[in-house]
Amino acid sequence: MSPRRLTPFVMLEASSVLSAIASGMTYIVIPWLLLETTGSALLAGTVVAVKGIISFVVYPLSGTLVDNVGRRRVGIIADVLVAVTAGGFAMLGNGLGTSLWLIVAVTILGGVCEAPGFTARKSLVANTAEAGQIPLERANGIHEAIRGIGWIAGPASGSLLVALVGATNVFWIVGAGYLASVGALSLVRVSHTVTGADDRDRERGNFIAETWDGFRALRRDRALFILTAFIVILDAMYIPSEEIVLPAYFNERQDPVGLGLVISSMVLGVTIGALLFEFLAKRFLMSTVIRICVIGSCSILLLMAIFPPVFLFVIIGLVLGLVWGPINPLMSTMIQRRFPASIQGRVFGVQLAAFTMAPPVAMPIVGWLIELYGPQRVYLVQMIITFVLGFGVVLLPILKDLDRSAGVQDEPVRDDSAREKPPRQKPPRQKPPRQKPPRQKPAR
Repeated sequence: MSPRRLTPFVMLEASSVLSAIASGMTYIVIPWLLLETTGSALLAGTVVAVKGIISFVVYPLSGTLVDNVGRRRVGIIADVLVAVTAGGFAMLGNGLGTSLWLIVAVTILGGVCEAPGFTARKSLVANTAEAGQIPLERANGIHEAIRGIGWIAGPASGSLLVALVGATNVFWIVGAGYLASVGALSLVRVSHTVTGADDRDRERGNFIAETWDGFRALRRDRALFILTAFIVILDAMYIPSEEIVLPAYFNERQDPVGLGLVISSMVLGVTIGALLFEFLAKRFLMSTVIRICVIGSCSILLLMAIFPPVFLFVIIGLVLGLVWGPINPLMSTMIQRRFPASIQGRVFGVQLAAFTMAPPVAMPIVGWLIELYGPQRVYLVQMIITFVLGFGVVLLPILKDLDRSAGVQDEPVRDDSAREKPPRQKPPRQKPPRQKPPRQKPAR
């Protein structure tokens, strides 16, 4: 048995939190720069939506790169490119002044370069967990919690740095964060095997066809495909409410502190909930964990639709995060246990693309409805729809299939039209013809 090595997992999580903090800063700084430069909230929202559309295209391609080139190598190259992009923006912005097109360019390039790094780190969890002899459930829970900490610290530090050094100069710090992530990722020394299988796709073909394999692989696993589709719909309902409905409500009340407390309590709850995944996975079936998370979250969201006082809003937000938190590590564990290592990057890429695309598509619709009916009515209708969908999903018998962690992709993924051959039947054994013994003449 090989010795336990925790350094690769620790360095991967260091890279994850550093990149999450740096990326979280941009979610504050880019809209700030757009509003400062153009004064148009509509334009700021449009640029953010464009980044979501770009990520939708790039994530599946990133998964193919991860499976073909290697997880660690893609992660390092992607983070270097993001660091160069951030540093280049800071240099040009200070030298020539920030313009709309420069901000749009850094947003697009950042979206293109961030996706491969995120996919690579997510895929590397299985390699580093195996090297450290850490159960996958624990490793995925820690990974999601660490990234959640980064997403708490990133926007908060970004806001502070805008006041201290100016929005353009924050990109120097973003670039430094990604370079530190590269340093940590370069210390992740692991083999290219996971549970004895190569994590790279050795049968390379057409790049687009290989990218499409990720979708086809996920589609074949009907239970996981249905769960993924539900989370996409839930994201389309919930994230616009967090980014549009709640800000509109607290803006009407002139209470930005209340908004910050509610959002922070949700993120903190998700972070703690992710750490609870291992505890739940050891005591319940996966289908039971899913039912607890889905019904619990949808019920709490419906409760939030009454818009209680701020202190109660904060408590409800924390509980919501706790209940929903185990879902992200659960989804990662399902992919790692149910798909061959050589295609996991592409399946992760397809999932991330779907999760990224849904909210930007829904946001303009939700914004339009708020202008017509107000935030409280829109939020209530959204949560009722979410509750009905969640209740319908947990009643599906096919979720029981998620209790089986064995691989579902035994046949080649690309051969979509291949049908199972009937079992080869042995021909019936024929008895040799019975021969009569030769008739002997009696001796004379």
